[in-house]
Amino acid sequence: MGVIKRQGIKNTVITYIGILIGAINIIFIQPKLLTEEELGLTRLLYDFAYLIGLAIPLGLPNIIVKYYPFFKDKENKHNGFAGFTLLIFFVGFIISAAALLILKPVITGYYAEDASLFVNYFIFIIPFTFIVSAITVTTAYCQALFKSTIPSFLNDIFLRIGTIVITILYFNKIISLDFYVYFFIGLYAAELIIILAYILLIDKISLKPNKELFKRYSAKQMLSFGLLLCLASFASIALRKVDVIILGATDLKLVAVYTTAIFIASFIEVPLGAIERISHTKIADNFAKNNLDEIEKIYSQSVRYLLILGGLLFIGINTCTKYVYEIGKLPASYQDCLPVVYIVSLGAFINISTGINSAIVFYSKYYVLGTILLAITLIITVVLNLVLIPVLGIYGAAIASVAASLIYNMVKYIFIYRKYRFQPYTSKSLVVFLLVGICAAGGIFLPEIGTSPFLNLFVKGSIVTGVYAFCVYKLKIVPELFTSMSGMIRKR
Repeated sequence: MGVIKRQGIKNTVITYIGILIGAINIIFIQPKLLTEEELGLTRLLYDFAYLIGLAIPLGLPNIIVKYYPFFKDKENKHNGFAGFTLLIFFVGFIISAAALLILKPVITGYYAEDASLFVNYFIFIIPFTFIVSAITVTTAYCQALFKSTIPSFLNDIFLRIGTIVITILYFNKIISLDFYVYFFIGLYAAELIIILAYILLIDKISLKPNKELFKRYSAKQMLSFGLLLCLASFASIALRKVDVIILGATDLKLVAVYTTAIFIASFIEVPLGAIERISHTKIADNFAKNNLDEIEKIYSQSVRYLLILGGLLFIGINTCTKYVYEIGKLPASYQDCLPVVYIVSLGAFINISTGINSAIVFYSKYYVLGTILLAITLIITVVLNLVLIPVLGIYGAAIASVAASLIYNMVKYIFIYRKYRFQPYTSKSLVVFLLVGICAAGGIFLPEIGTSPFLNLFVKGSIVTGVYAFCVYKLKIVPELFTSMSGMIRKR
């Protein structure tokens, strides 16, 4: 537990430093130094490569997490598990690369009219997907070794600082757009090389498989498990990326504006990610012990606390984003589409307010049915985007995103309730939802004080935060939280 705790603390610190650097880059640097089309190009390249890259490893990250412990033996170089991993990865890459080349005319034809710049750089998708998917696999391997700090640092800090540097170089005409794209992809290649070197430095690996052990845990058995969860992972990420990919076919400039709004809204979900990293192992362990009471307790507590915290962040973002945009002096195209932030932040609030429902679905014995329901939800989401984006543009993508969050979480809620009768919501939950809606609306429509964005951000943000916290306290929604805080203050 000591190792896990230390790794968790380090990763949390790295994550929040990375978020701060990312905010500076996404809000204050890239929108001012890149045109909307150039910024949209890099975002679309990454999202496209990331989505395709999920399919390349054929479920290897999930296979590593589940089966690596059975092969783990440093003296015997982990019985050749690395060789099996490498073989499956290259098979997956060859299949994916061939599919991309065959489908290239269809894909580029879809983007040719309104996103020709993306078409010009489409050929880079193949090496980029190789790099991104390889990072996913090697990161999972590091996590299995309980050595996740270096990959976290590279992903959350190194890449973001590197992106800032090459953006400044491009803005000052030191490098061309071609080299900007080369360096952008090169940063991910550097991350992969460093992770590989780190694995070779700290671990003993072998490409020769232990035949006896691979008879006990056959490749067929592992691939069956990995492919099923690969489908679930692909569908889950696709729900978050499909709007950007479809929107990119209409206008790359809109992708830049839209992904900036998504980044800001993603702050709401940061606590959910932190809780999920801790809770998934506990959920899986309690399912193995058939301890449903403990699972229900974890589920209910996650909803209770994340609803309160997510509500606070939702209110703050809806109140303050306008002034953050003004302080950052973002182009008019970003400020004109400010309502997009309000819409997509609603989807993020829905995600966090439903707690750790994904872990319950996919670590239960019903994970196959959960995967099917997720795939159906993805199909509905794609249809919504295809229907709404041509009519409403960037707002259609935002509405489809919120609809996807609502549908997906509603399906998981009903699924969990029907199978286990878990009910994490109470009458106080409804009170919180109403309170969040009133405070968020108040934050948007409160009269402004003068013309200073700094003053408005501070005053309006303080007012809505104070009102929300006071109401939560007086209504005794989470009394133990305030009791704990009072105890800490008295001790000081």
